[in-house]
Amino acid sequence: MNIHQVNVSYVNEQDRCLLRINSLEGEEFRAWFTRRLTLGLLPMLSKTAADQLHSQIAPPSPGAPLPLQRHQLVENFQKEAAAYNGDFQTPFKDEPAALPLGAEPLLVTELKITPLADGKLQVEMLEKLQGQARDLRLVMDPALTQGLLRLLNQALKVSGWLDTPTAVLKLDTAVAGPAVSLELDTADAADVALQSKPKYLN
Repeated sequence: MNIHQVNVSYVNEQDRCLLRINSLEGEEFRAWFTRRLTLGLLPMLSKTAADQLHSQIAPPSPGAPLPLQRHQLVENFQKEAAAYNGDFQTPFKDEPAALPLGAEPLLVTELKITPLADGKLQVEMLEKLQGQARDLRLVMDPALTQGLLRLLNQALKVSGWLDTPTAVLKLDTAVAGPAVSLELDTADAADVALQSKPKYLN
């Protein structure tokens, strides 16, 4: 999939964040991020995004001539600036599109982040519900990762999820090789449901 635009919005009626991605091929992919998943994901995505950016920036060689060191510093600055300079002004294309995953957004219950050798991140979103399994896999460069991080933080502010006391989030984090996984820990779901409204089973 060649990603064209990404949009994240908070949907009050669902008390969830809706991720929408449209591709250059005219397809749209949709996914729900619950409160617990979003709050557990953001710190990990922030760290992974910083690591991804730093992996693409080579420190100047101390023994190199000064003009070469200056050139390397300028290159590093340009790479970092490019990662943060996403287009947040162009409206998301809200036109009829093919929906490979169906009209109902994928409800993300597990998320895996894998750094790739070329400096990109592979993000796999999984929906594992009784009798149903769907997944969405993205490959993101530093600019796209930083853009997604910014959009999620903006949606988080709109949600008001941090405005009231919440239960402590407990997400299982497992490292398998270079991959990092997030999976909802359902053991505490009842406690969270008692302390937050509206209530959802997922």
